[in-house]
Amino acid sequence: LALLVPLVAFAVPLIVSGPQWLTGTVVNCLLILAAARLSGPATGLTIILPSIGAVGHGMLFGPFTPFLLFFLPFIWAGNWLLVACFRFFRPYVFSPIAVLVSAGAKAALLYGAALFMVRFGWVPALFLTSMGMVQLLTAILGGLLALAILRTV
Repeated sequence: LALLVPLVAFAVPLIVSGPQWLTGTVVNCLLILAAARLSGPATGLTIILPSIGAVGHGMLFGPFTPFLLFFLPFIWAGNWLLVACFRFFRPYVFSPIAVLVSAGAKAALLYGAALFMVRFGWVPALFLTSMGMVQLLTAILGGLLALAILRTV
């Protein structure tokens, strides 16, 4: 399991030829599963590998994929924040609330980074939606999917 989750996280952007909401939901599900069941290097790889797979495949943003390179450190930080917040809040609140708080933290960080980069003209305004509302929705959906999986295993 410690190797399987990071490998699947890397492969999802390469295999799932779908829109960002689908790929993002699956990746965020894996991040919450990693937060709940993994530790150490396996969690770190799950945080980093999906965005490397997305850049390598170039499918999520099509011709805008090179701009994704600017976001890699922020995506990694956002994924880490999702995992860390979920781990922190889950023992104290109802798990879906932990997902909502974690998703909000991740989306806020990524939206802030996108807003900064758009204001300076470094990336197109398209990234405000993809790094804001889309991130929030995919993190919530992925988190809830992960909670459903965790209930069955």
